[in-house]
Order: sequence, then C-alpha cells, then structure tokens
Amino acid sequence: MNKKTHSVKVRRLETEASEAQASGVHPTKVRPLKSHSEELVEAKVHYSMVHSVEEYDFSEGRKFFFDTNIWLYIYGPISFPDWRSDVYSRALKDIRASEGSIYINCMIISEFVNAFARIEFKQQSEFVKYKEFRNSPSFRPVAEDISHNVKKILKNTLICDPDLAAIKLPEIMDTFEEGRYDFNDLLFAEVCRAKDLIFVTHDRDFRSLEIEILTANERMLR
Repeated sequence: MNKKTHSVKVRRLETEASEAQASGVHPTKVRPLKSHSEELVEAKVHYSMVHSVEEYDFSEGRKFFFDTNIWLYIYGPISFPDWRSDVYSRALKDIRASEGSIYINCMIISEFVNAFARIEFKQQSEFVKYKEFRNSPSFRPVAEDISHNVKKILKNTLICDPDLAAIKLPEIMDTFEEGRYDFNDLLFAEVCRAKDLIFVTHDRDFRSLEIEILTANERMLR
C-alpha cells in the first residue's frame, strides 16, 4: 500500500465515523492503518533472535546448547563433513577458549547415535534393511566409532536433562498439535528458555520458537 492510498483510506474512515456520530449512531473507533513495514515488524515479534555464528563475540562466557546437527558436523561420520564442520568446530573452540559452557541432554545424545548409525548404514551396499546392518558384525566398528565420539562430546559438555516437573508440557503439546514442529525440537527450545541457553543449530525450523540462536545458515539470517 503506497502512502497516498493509505491517507485516502484514513480520511474516508474518519468521515464515515463523523457522519455516523452526527446521525446518532454510536461511532466506531477509527484506528490508523498500519503501513506494510509496520505489519512486517509485528509479524516478526515472536521470532527468535538469530546471530551469525561466524561473527558472534564469544568473550562473554555465555551458556550454549548444541543441536544434534551441530554435533554431527563436528563429530559425525567421516563421509559427513563439509564447510559447516569447520564453522561449527571453530565455534566450539571459541566457546571453550572463552570459558563458556555447553550443555547437552540424553535426547541429543540419542539423536546423535541414531543419526550417525543411519548415515553409516546408507554407505553400505550389502544390507537392504537397517536392522540387518545393526545386527551384523559390520556394525561393531561403527558402534565403537560412535562411542568414541560421544565420549569426546561428553568431555566438552555439561549434562542438563530436563526436569519434567519444570517443563511446560501442556503448552508444548498445544504447540505440537499445530503439526508444524517435531516434539524433540519443542523440548530443546523449552530447555533453552528455562536455563537461558543460546541454541546453536543449522535447522531453520527453530527460527520461530522464540529463543536466542547462533547459526551459519544464511536463510535464517535474512
């Protein structure tokens, strides 16, 4: 809507209200029409505060919570790394150098283990089903590699499994009913809010969950 159209609409509504008052009809309160830019600002009120992980100042000793995809970029299978591995590995080093804290819970570890195993399964040609691979001798070295990397993660983190008594599960389920979010994602966001943690992720789904985020995902930074 351009400025001229906006002004015409406001004058027309004000005139209608004056005429209605003169005729004895209870006037309707006229509210100024919002500009397109104002509407956009209001639409983004509930979005997360998103920062570039490559430009962030880690000198504050803040507390962080890494999403599963971040741990996979840092400690995932060798076939998995790409430019994001370097970006998030540097962030891990910067946090440790700044005496910041990184938290983790059992759900993140579970997702990491399962995703790591399935990535390895997709590299196999002799197995059709994942369970066949999981129960074969070929899985043993994969399990050892997963265990080794989980232990490295644990050395860099503090455990913060959610206290279900403190987590707002009814509100989480209300949001889950909308059918737009993964349950674990909603729980991770609630943990970050409850403990004042900055969430490090590459997943765009978290952008609307009202938490502070660090990312290298350009689509989230627009």
